[in-house]
Amino acid sequence: MIEELRIKNFAIIDSLVVPLSKGFNVITGETGAGKSIIVDAIGILLKEKVPAVDFIKHGKNEANIEVIIYDTNEKESVFEDEALILKKILSIQGKTKTYINDSAFTVNEFVKIASRLINIHGQHEHTHLLKKENHILFFDTIAKLKQEVERFNQLYMDVQSLKQELEKISKEIALKKQRIELLQFQVAEIKNAKLKEGEEEELIEQRQILKNVLKLKELAESSFSLLYEDRNSVHTNLSKILNLLKELSKFDSKAEEVKSLIESALTQSEEAVYMLRKLKETYEPDPATLENIEERLTLINKLKIKYGSTIKEIIEYAKEAEKELNIISVSEEDLKTKENKLEKLLDEMISQANKLSAKRKSVKNKIEEEIINELKFLGFLHPLFEIKISEKELSLNGKDDVEFYFSSNPGEPPKPLIKIASGGELSRLMLALKCVELKLAKNSLKSMTLIFDEIDAGIGGTVAENIGRRLKELSNHHQVICVTHLPQIAAQAQHHLKVEKVILDNKTLVKIDVLTGIKRKEEIARMLSGRITESSIFHAEELLESK
Repeated sequence: MIEELRIKNFAIIDSLVVPLSKGFNVITGETGAGKSIIVDAIGILLKEKVPAVDFIKHGKNEANIEVIIYDTNEKESVFEDEALILKKILSIQGKTKTYINDSAFTVNEFVKIASRLINIHGQHEHTHLLKKENHILFFDTIAKLKQEVERFNQLYMDVQSLKQELEKISKEIALKKQRIELLQFQVAEIKNAKLKEGEEEELIEQRQILKNVLKLKELAESSFSLLYEDRNSVHTNLSKILNLLKELSKFDSKAEEVKSLIESALTQSEEAVYMLRKLKETYEPDPATLENIEERLTLINKLKIKYGSTIKEIIEYAKEAEKELNIISVSEEDLKTKENKLEKLLDEMISQANKLSAKRKSVKNKIEEEIINELKFLGFLHPLFEIKISEKELSLNGKDDVEFYFSSNPGEPPKPLIKIASGGELSRLMLALKCVELKLAKNSLKSMTLIFDEIDAGIGGTVAENIGRRLKELSNHHQVICVTHLPQIAAQAQHHLKVEKVILDNKTLVKIDVLTGIKRKEEIARMLSGRITESSIFHAEELLESK
């Protein structure tokens, strides 16, 4: 429940502290005193998008709205304190800040939490039951189907979780299969190439020879001629020198050493002649071999780009790929097990959704009747209220789409709640719904703060008394705050606040007082007749005593 509301620099309010109590609170005051501003301030807490410039007091940069809440049902782990302090700061620059117990929250999360604690019922776009998505939650509470819905919620989430698992496993298997295919291709590609270390260097040398074969042949021929074929060849001259040295050594033994060297040189030149003859014979143009070498080098370069900068690295890559292939495995057993489990869960989910839908449809007429009776008690002469249940795609709450339709005028077909123009009608409708909820599902309800604005528009007499009684009954389970002009409603409250607008130092201020005793009698008397007289005081006492 809200214990205290603090408003600063909001609309015409400089600073205002509104004390509230458990049970039934009413806020009264003359027209234009600022009662609705207080409700608007609370409503700001429940809105994600707020045009700050429309609400910040003229001449100020920020507006602050803060509520202190005790006895909440919030079990969020983030909230360890006994009280919750919800605070929203509107800035003229457009930046909205939201805090819970001094911890910053996103506006979206803040509104979600605030909406679980506070409901406003009136002509407000943030009225809880104007949001169609809340209708099914409300209906299931009244129909006492919350446990079945919670079980279905769990089943639905299990199905979604299993679907995600299956998707993950399927992706992993697909990735593994792709990896295996890739590794197999890579190993095959490298093995088929039959690479050898040092091969590339040999091929490059062979290519160089074949590309320059004519020049090399010419060089070899010239070398061979100089060494052996010319008349003045190296071999001919060495033979002549050897013969001369043989003659010389007959006379001088010291020539023997030189003769031995020339003999050795002649022998080596003969070996060189033999080798050079064979070498020059190899230098023949061979376009086919050159083409094969080019193709082989192209293949090696292609493999180098993909697997390593050298043939050794490419061969190592293939060995590592083979190791990975031996380790990697693909098992689809887990996938098949989970697919079978999902099939069973889906069958169970569809069955549960059908049962849940049947139960909803079986209680629909009874709930409609209860709501219509309550609407008549609250002053609607010929109300029509329909709960439309249609089928939709399976979701967290089952297969049903639930929406409330209402008409207060004979001959007018029921329309969606969002299209109800009158704030007073809407507020009374919400009261009827909350009363039926309390009557049929009291044990499953969480206590919260319910705010009713414009609930007394266009009514009086017995209807006003009935509304007052219902608000009081509702306050036994929830904190109820009601803005009213009717004494019949105000007299039923346990806590009475009066809002006044005063002029001080040429400034308009809003003040609020807690009324008890004679002051409360005087306010009820004023509400009865517009002024305070002995007669109105007497009737005020009667109202207060009969509550």
